[in-house]
Amino acid sequence: MDVFLEVIKYILPSLIVFFTSIFLVRWFLKSDLERKRQEFLLGKFKESLPTRLAAYERLTLFLERINAESIVIREQSPTLNCKQFQANLLSTIRTEFEHNIAMQVYLPSATWDLVKKAKEEMVRLVNISAGYVKPEDPAIALGKTLLEQYQNETAYHFRKALEALKNDVQTLYI
Repeated sequence: MDVFLEVIKYILPSLIVFFTSIFLVRWFLKSDLERKRQEFLLGKFKESLPTRLAAYERLTLFLERINAESIVIREQSPTLNCKQFQANLLSTIRTEFEHNIAMQVYLPSATWDLVKKAKEEMVRLVNISAGYVKPEDPAIALGKTLLEQYQNETAYHFRKALEALKNDVQTLYI
């Protein structure tokens, strides 16, 4: 019995030290892995931040370029009739959209949906406004109708999309 107690006297403290060291080593490795993961994510965030900001800037510019006030002034030509002007406006909106479509990967889905909705509303507005004028009228008639109609629902969608873009950018800095 004495031998058994002697063995326990040496083995028990050794086991306690062994399991304590295993626990501490596992805890250290786990915390070190978590720290490295955080550093990696922070580095990745710092690298992608300029690209994400550029995407927000480009989409803000896209919305500003296709809103009624801007696109009518920029695209209007005295040589065009309403039908040609409508085709020109729709082509410009589609081209601008296609040029910026890749930016959706840097935005939350809800924000991208609002940008798409604003674009679709502008296309809808151009088509509806074209129905109010005669195809052979000068382009200025369609431009005037567009600007009058824009103040309603379409302007709301543009404001909503711009607001979402601004809110997203603000969350990048918090």
